[in-house]
Amino acid sequence: MRVLFYCCILLLLILVTTSVKLNDGEYECSLNLFTNLHMMQYVATVDDYYDFCSSGKLTCNNDTATYLNLNSNFTSIYYDDISCYKSLNNLDFTNVILTPNIIGTPPQPGITSFKINFYSCYDVGFYDVISLPTREVHILNLIEPLKTNITLSSLSLISNIEMYEYSNPLKPFLFPYIINDLKQYIPLDVMFLYVSNVPNFTYLNPSNIQITLGHGFDKESLLNFEDLTHINRSFSLMFKVLDGSIPFPFKKAKNCLTMTIATYFDTPNDYIDMSNIETQIIQFSNVSSSFSVNGNLPFKNFNIKTKLLKFNNGKLNSIPFFQYLNSLDLTGNQINSELGKMGDYGSFSTLLISKNNLTGTLDQSYCSLTSFDFSNNSLSGPIPLCFACFLPNSELTSSKLRTRLIGNNFESYTPPISCNIIPNLKLIGNNQYILYGDYVGTSLTTITSTSMNWSFKNYTYFTGTLNGVAPLVFNITYSEIGKSFFLFTTPTQPNVTYVEQINDSPNHFQFIGTYFNYNISTIEIKIGDRICNVQSSTFYQINCYVDNAFTSNEKDLITRIKVGEQNSQITITPNQNNTIIPCENDCGNGICYTNNGTCIGCPSNCNNGKCNPTLGICICNSDYMGSHCSIPLQYLTSIVPIISNSEGTVQLFGLFGTINDGISIEIGGRNCNITFINSQTINCTLNGGSGLVSVNVTQNGYTWFKKNYFNYIIPIQNCPNNCNSDKTSIGGGGGGGGTCDTNIGQCICKNGFVGIDCSPQTQETIIPISNSSVNLTTGVSKISNEQTNYEIKVIALLEVDLNGNTVLNHPLVNNWNIDENESTKQGQYVFSQLLDTNKNCKLVTTIEEVSKDTQYSFAGVNFLVFANSLKLTISINNYTFISSLNSLQLQIESLVSILPTTTTTTTTTNKENNCKNDESASNTTTSIDISGITTDTILNYITIEKNNKIFTGRFINKLLSDGRATFFSSQVVSRNNESLIIGLNLPHCSNCVVDPDFSVLVSSSFKTTTTTDCDTNSNKKNNWKTPVAVVISVVGFSIIVIISMIIFKKHRTLIKVKVFTAIKLTKK
Repeated sequence: MRVLFYCCILLLLILVTTSVKLNDGEYECSLNLFTNLHMMQYVATVDDYYDFCSSGKLTCNNDTATYLNLNSNFTSIYYDDISCYKSLNNLDFTNVILTPNIIGTPPQPGITSFKINFYSCYDVGFYDVISLPTREVHILNLIEPLKTNITLSSLSLISNIEMYEYSNPLKPFLFPYIINDLKQYIPLDVMFLYVSNVPNFTYLNPSNIQITLGHGFDKESLLNFEDLTHINRSFSLMFKVLDGSIPFPFKKAKNCLTMTIATYFDTPNDYIDMSNIETQIIQFSNVSSSFSVNGNLPFKNFNIKTKLLKFNNGKLNSIPFFQYLNSLDLTGNQINSELGKMGDYGSFSTLLISKNNLTGTLDQSYCSLTSFDFSNNSLSGPIPLCFACFLPNSELTSSKLRTRLIGNNFESYTPPISCNIIPNLKLIGNNQYILYGDYVGTSLTTITSTSMNWSFKNYTYFTGTLNGVAPLVFNITYSEIGKSFFLFTTPTQPNVTYVEQINDSPNHFQFIGTYFNYNISTIEIKIGDRICNVQSSTFYQINCYVDNAFTSNEKDLITRIKVGEQNSQITITPNQNNTIIPCENDCGNGICYTNNGTCIGCPSNCNNGKCNPTLGICICNSDYMGSHCSIPLQYLTSIVPIISNSEGTVQLFGLFGTINDGISIEIGGRNCNITFINSQTINCTLNGGSGLVSVNVTQNGYTWFKKNYFNYIIPIQNCPNNCNSDKTSIGGGGGGGGTCDTNIGQCICKNGFVGIDCSPQTQETIIPISNSSVNLTTGVSKISNEQTNYEIKVIALLEVDLNGNTVLNHPLVNNWNIDENESTKQGQYVFSQLLDTNKNCKLVTTIEEVSKDTQYSFAGVNFLVFANSLKLTISINNYTFISSLNSLQLQIESLVSILPTTTTTTTTTNKENNCKNDESASNTTTSIDISGITTDTILNYITIEKNNKIFTGRFINKLLSDGRATFFSSQVVSRNNESLIIGLNLPHCSNCVVDPDFSVLVSSSFKTTTTTDCDTNSNKKNNWKTPVAVVISVVGFSIIVIISMIIFKKHRTLIKVKVFTAIKLTKK
């Protein structure tokens, strides 16, 4: 009873609080209106007051009516009946007989309602301008013709005119005509019209147009659709003809978002050009079977802005190709052809081709669709896995996906055995996730997970937004197929709790635990020294097998489980079940024996090394030693020396570590007093000494020694032959061959003098022409001058130890491959090779033409390379040393030979060569001079002479090692009568560059012929030698200077060799 009492009190309060009293004027107006329309039965009485606001016919706000719904049962309503309401928002007339001035005729003020709706009313007409504040007029379900046509001027103040027919839109009477009597633009925004003509759109700028033409419409008015380009805002158009067919009326449009057409069209005489119809979406429904051109889609040249085409219920022979469409709907077009791949028709995100007669199979290419419908065709074969894997397991179970595929002849509508859904989860941003895999669902797939909203992107991934706190493990459920997956995004080590052998098989194992993976390709398991091949996996379980069973005496085998980038280590004993007992503390580099949970093995930190669990010791990297691999094996990369017989600061660069117990430096037997030291630099003071001496570095009970590694600076350098400063030119001109640059010992020649020592040159010389070639297989460069041939090639890269013994020999000849992709620049050829025994090391040789005289500078040494030279660059990237104490030697070979005379040589040429050969008969032997190799000068020389041609080599003994200038030595590796091999001894540096350059010069001794035969007059002989000068400098600098795109690791070397010749390259 008490509950009932409180309910009555609550109801009374609601009645009291919801009852609203109108102001006196609107109350009297409502009393008269409701009485005249016989609507008082809808009005309740409260304390002798009529509650019009609760009648359902009148809605009030405070004391004012805002909505009035009048159903007069075909009673006439007049202006004065409703003009008394001052704040109406909506005014509905239903079954009302309207008077001409129902909403006000000027000078009467208009009805105050914002929206006026006429439902099944009589005597509807547009007699004058509809006044403000009315902005919308809706006419629904005409039961008789309008009393007037509709002039656009009568709508000049409103924004919306909307006409609707809900039951039978085709009336036996004519719809009104729209008459454009405008003189200026009006604000009419929405035009939904059931009319008898298409209006002229002059001075109209609507955003939404819907025109339905009824019985007896004016066909000539269709011309008003031909050009819609003057509508200068984005708009949508819907057009429908209720009776008959029409020719296609549209020719031009712009700013059109959507064009929706529902009518029958006449058969066109030719394809309709759509290039000027700038419409994003074009939709045709019920076009009739006659709207085609010989059974083909009747359109051509769709505008690039058109992205969606719907063409339904026609008759087509096939699916055409569309270049720009994203979405295509060809439902119900009786298409009777074989379905090809999706690329045959375009690139779509939506493809709806149901209710046709398509045959063939459904190709995998359709998996990329966001929306699709292939139902009710004659397709056969298997359904692609991207769809089939997400079908219900029973054909009796309905699903949205199945409805898009049914009605075909597919092999099955259930998932095949080969389905293996493997979802992966990844956090990509602030509460943003992606679910990805080979197949993770379709746009019709329902995926649920706690606090996650999923959005389909394509069959390989979904995106999800998390609402709330992320769980450690996400439960991802596919509702249609009843499968759940447990996924995680935080990197977590796989946790094994139990290992057993499956079905008592000695080869098969089952790992039980958590934080595994469904993707077996990301899982690696190794039991002892045997790989366990993964067969299946989930979040909780992994099944795998080994190829050969374990023996009974194999116990406590170290087992490593890798899932993605996460690793775990356990020990198991085969042929029994294993309960895993984790170690309480991290074993570091040691081994956790999980049979009892104890750590055994190496120290907790091997620093610069790895633990060998079998031996229980740290195996150090090549640069470190000690039980914890923390003591560096020091080495030098470069030295900054001092001037001979002086006192100064020596700088040593390399690897010295942070532990420097008992450190001392000896240079040439002299103590160098240390003034500064860190892990990479030592400064020490040295007093006196000269020449080339050795270096000893001792610390931590370990001595590093390098023979002939420190070269005192000689400030004044001598030039070859004093640059022949006491000679005159052969022609008698000039005085002195040249001047000496004593900074580097290089001659600067005067006019009439040439070569490295400025030898005299005549002005009447005919210089023999040299030719060059590059072997595209071996990368060997050749220089030929008449019958004399020189070869220049880099033959080997050696790794040598502290005692100069060869540790590794990498042959380089005959292993080059031309790189056509890189050899794109004119005059540039690129070769490459990988070292056979050092697979990470790639050598690249680039031969490039030098088109003009160029001054080069290496380690403070400047020298000139002449025009029409060749630059050969050899880079060695990522060389891995066996030991940090080792260094490299690069070997370059120079060969000279005599070429045979060809049988096709002309008589004149034979005669000239015979004369020269007679003259040079005594010079066919080869002379090699290496006396110019010395440590006293920056520039060293060698010469090879044959047949009056001289090959001269000049070596610059400076090196920038890891960006710092230092000394390096060269040596003669071997020599014979025809060749000379020079070894360039490089330090243990991370970055080094070697630069030989070859240029052709001229000096006297070689005989040239005249137009007469073998003139014996010695005054008429011009004897010349053609020397090939070789300048070799070695420069190493930091990688950011060499090339900015390659990252080099510790103990890896970059070496570059540049070769120049003054003759033009010819490919052979």
